[in-house]
Amino acid sequence: MPKQVGNMYTASLYAALASVIHNKHDTLGGQRIVMFSYGSGLASSMFSFKLNDGQHPFSLSNIASVLNVAEKLEARHEFPPKKFIETMQLMEHRYGAKDFVTTKDTSLLSRDTFYLTHVDSMYRRFYAKKGAAVTSPAGKVAGLNASFLANGH
Repeated sequence: MPKQVGNMYTASLYAALASVIHNKHDTLGGQRIVMFSYGSGLASSMFSFKLNDGQHPFSLSNIASVLNVAEKLEARHEFPPKKFIETMQLMEHRYGAKDFVTTKDTSLLSRDTFYLTHVDSMYRRFYAKKGAAVTSPAGKVAGLNASFLANGH
């Protein structure tokens, strides 16, 4: 998997774990995995764990199935460099900002994915889940069962 998605920095460690589970889940029961990650030379961490093939839903084959790596890799979208740059500029503009509402374009998100809807004047972040109705910051409901999560609450 890492060869197909490139460097994700911190996420690379966990993508490698997902890759191992995806490719080797039928032989991992009882095996120990050691994971090692390092930063810019100032810090690193290493941990290990033993994989036991538990009962459903904690069996390694079910975890591999839920990860659904192959289908997710196939579902990726290609964007021209110009669109990527525009997206990055928008993210840079909003980094640390308050009082803004996102576009809420969820067309590329999988169902049940949480996404940021807005940040209020007190820097509280509000999220919605794709597939659920969304309430605008003004309180207008754009669907049936509107709900927000603010900072996980």
